Amino acid sequence: MNIVILGAGAVGGYFGGRLALAGLPVHFLVRPKRYEQLQQNGLEISSSYGQWTIHPQLAARASDLTDVDVVVVGVKNYHLEAALPELMVLVEKGARILPLLNGMDHLTTLTDAFGRERVLGGTCYIEATLDAKGRVLQTGPLQDIVFGPRASDEASMAFAKDLHSVLEQGNFRVTLSEDIETDMWQKFTFLTAMSSITAGVHSPIGPIVEDEVTRAFLCGVIAEIVQIARADGAKLPDNAESYILERMQRAPANMTSSLHRDLEKGLELELDSLQGAFLRRAAFHQMAAPHLTAIYALLHPHIYGRVLSAEMEVTV
Repeated sequence: MNIVILGAGAVGGYFGGRLALAGLPVHFLVRPKRYEQLQQNGLEISSSYGQWTIHPQLAARASDLTDVDVVVVGVKNYHLEAALPELMVLVEKGARILPLLNGMDHLTTLTDAFGRERVLGGTCYIEATLDAKGRVLQTGPLQDIVFGPRASDEASMAFAKDLHSVLEQGNFRVTLSEDIETDMWQKFTFLTAMSSITAGVHSPIGPIVEDEVTRAFLCGVIAEIVQIARADGAKLPDNAESYILERMQRAPANMTSSLHRDLEKGLELELDSLQGAFLRRAAFHQMAAPHLTAIYALLHPHIYGRVLSAEMEVTV
């Protein structure tokens, strides 16, 4: 099975790199700057499971690729619209799409463009980031992909099974889901709560769950997110709120979110794909969400990156 990884950031770089290490036919479709960086330095991965430098097959245009079976989409949500023309070229070559983006709204975008049969559902669990030199840094035990078909026809089911067998060769955990949209909702709710509080407080999760006042605010965030998700049709367990909080309390104290990391780096934020997406649903269902609204308002000045440089900051 011929695999294209769209984007060689932390997610695409890590999982695509592991697949390439296993000897699978993988091409990375990347923007020109990243193309030059990878061509010069290779794809460098520093992980809990080892350190590798890979010299992968690269492409700067979808038209340069042939015989594509699946495209693993690892770009940020705010880059998806710009990537649609390249994805169209690959779909016209016969590819199916496995998106590993945060949230749920990208499924609508991709399905509207390419059809339900061509777009699988997927999500991943990993703590990873790029450093200033473009190296993938993965920490902690998580290196999981969960995916599944969203169409029930025989061809879609067979493709998903074949893809599962291929991905398993990458030496990371892969789960073929029987209800991928529910799995995505569970990730969406947890991540939105986790990213809200870690980015809002500018802290990893440990000090947050230990502080009584901040933990109480977090419980309010979680309650709103779960209620909104259920109103929107998500099939969450009865104990969803307590489960999310307990996961955070059990997590390593230094665990944080990609939203928090991007905020600290002064990068563009996926705020509208996470907190914004829930607030749009809350408005549609005429639900109040004061805790989530406060988080969104606090982070919104940074949505396109850092507002003030160090030279511009003024103290009073």
